Amino acid sequence: MSNTIFLLFVLHISVVLGSASAILAWREGQTPGARPLVLLLAGQVFWSLMLVFRLRAPAIEAKLFWMHMMWIGVVAIPLGWILFALSYTGRDRFLNWRYVSTFAVVPVVTVILAILGPAQDLLQISIAQTQNLSVVQNNNGGIWYWIVAAYTYLLGSVGTALLIGLALDQMTAFRNQACTLIGALFIPWVINFCYLAGVLKTPIDPTPIAFSVSGVIYLISIRRYSLLRTNPAPNNSAQGLVFDGAQEGIVVLDFNDNVINVNEPALRMLNVQRDELLGSSAAETIPKYEAFPDSGSFEDFLTIQTKSGKRDFKVKTVEITTQRGQVTGSMVTLQDVTEFLRQEQRLQVLNRVLRHNIKTETNLILGYSESLPAEAADRVKQSALQIDELGQKGREAIRLFSRAREKPELRSMQTILEERLREVRSRFPDVTFELQCPDQNVAVDVLVSPVLSNAIENAAEHNNSDSPHVEIVASVGEQIEIEIRDNGPGIPEYERSVLSEGTESVLHHGSGLGLWIIKWGTDLLGGRVQFSEREVAGAVVSISLPQKEPSANQNGNVG
Repeated sequence: MSNTIFLLFVLHISVVLGSASAILAWREGQTPGARPLVLLLAGQVFWSLMLVFRLRAPAIEAKLFWMHMMWIGVVAIPLGWILFALSYTGRDRFLNWRYVSTFAVVPVVTVILAILGPAQDLLQISIAQTQNLSVVQNNNGGIWYWIVAAYTYLLGSVGTALLIGLALDQMTAFRNQACTLIGALFIPWVINFCYLAGVLKTPIDPTPIAFSVSGVIYLISIRRYSLLRTNPAPNNSAQGLVFDGAQEGIVVLDFNDNVINVNEPALRMLNVQRDELLGSSAAETIPKYEAFPDSGSFEDFLTIQTKSGKRDFKVKTVEITTQRGQVTGSMVTLQDVTEFLRQEQRLQVLNRVLRHNIKTETNLILGYSESLPAEAADRVKQSALQIDELGQKGREAIRLFSRAREKPELRSMQTILEERLREVRSRFPDVTFELQCPDQNVAVDVLVSPVLSNAIENAAEHNNSDSPHVEIVASVGEQIEIEIRDNGPGIPEYERSVLSEGTESVLHHGSGLGLWIIKWGTDLLGGRVQFSEREVAGAVVSISLPQKEPSANQNGNVG
């Protein structure tokens, strides 16, 4: 009798701890894994509670009734465990009605058999009981008894494997959670296995007693390790979104160059179905695959006939290695560069037109203007020269974009400033210039040259004061700061508003390309530019650029 009292005491503790854990899990709402964990804990509580009723029941019929009802809790535990493991680790693609209904077949049949009670012999064949009838237990299980046992251990193993994978993962933030969850299941699992194997010679299945320990572990995991409030479920889905949502086509190959995975963009690029591609040889499905490097970029562009016409792709191969450096496969990425190549072609044509056609037509206009009256000839010549200057600015903008795609070339900031200033000074001899550079010599990308040329030129060209003056002040701190100040009329408000908005319209546009080249060039350098007015008179162009690492081999003796 004392043993029965002790069992009842431990079982009541198990019920209390399991119920507390279930309530905490339920309060987490729709958090991934919360509802399945409630099902698992409810199954443990139900199993323990039915055992309490069995031990307290006075008659054999009542004990048999509670024994059959116990099976409802038994089958709820593995179902809750596998659903929790799938949800918690982010494998929610398996949580659709097909998989869940498959997992629930054994529990549903078991509940039906439990309700039928002794009318069937699938759960138990014979019953054993103690002399005082305090304990009634299976003496010989039926066929469904062993099906439930196999079901429990199969789903338990799969769910545990998922959590072990999480514990071994590099996501250390969730390692403690995974270990405690495995421990909460492992303890009753081992005790149940020992009981079924006959290692534990107890009159009843001691598994519900172990639930008291599991309840403590679940409480620790929920309260101390923030189980459910912080969980890795989004990570698995995020990886899938990154893979399938990437703009680049990605084809994953094994060590023997067989396709083992592919994302949706790659299927569209290669114009094939997933079933056709998976498992096939890369050489048979990817054009020119034999010419691809083992690692690195393909020197040529890959042209493929797709549903939208011929497309050009930049190809790169990346080796997949283990932590020990062993190559296990590779990943081929396909980047659609069709529009880029078309844009290159357009820029080349535009450059030729601006360089040759406009220059030729401008010279013809200047020649014809000689036969016009003096006043009209001057106006025509002025307009022709403005057209020619616009063509030069257009070519300068094209060169700016072309050079931005090349490898950066660094030169001394002071050298570039002196060269740009010398060039502008020769064109505007009536303007006085002042250059202030810091003692510290720093390196800047030569891409800044057209930016500075246009900024200094704009300050000089539009300065109509009696004593035009342009001041260039450079300083070095966390950023390279260059200010071009003048004492002219300033930059019109509508010009500055167009630049700040970053776009033009028919009714709202700037007067030329010079200020745009300043803005575009600064943006390409990763810097920022600001156009403002001086307090007295004039404009200030403030250019802020990130510092570059100097190199002794760069032009301008940077060092």
